[in-house]
Amino acid sequence: MITPLARRWPAGLYTAVTVALLTLAGWVRGEQPVDDRGSDSSEKAFMVILAIALGTTVTAAAVAFVATKTALFK
Repeated sequence: MITPLARRWPAGLYTAVTVALLTLAGWVRGEQPVDDRGSDSSEKAFMVILAIALGTTVTAAAVAFVATKTALFK
């Protein structure tokens, strides 16, 4: 679809302005990748500890649930 504005501008200029505006909009929205060379080790250690704690909590809850259900049959 060609807009009325595109008919008045040279084809290359209209394309250049459109690409520039879209690039600017992407930059303003923060879509440009940031140079991130990875998380630091303390953040990784925290995530591992958090995963272990969450896994332990879920396992303990599952064991307690099964224990209460099997206690009903004794």
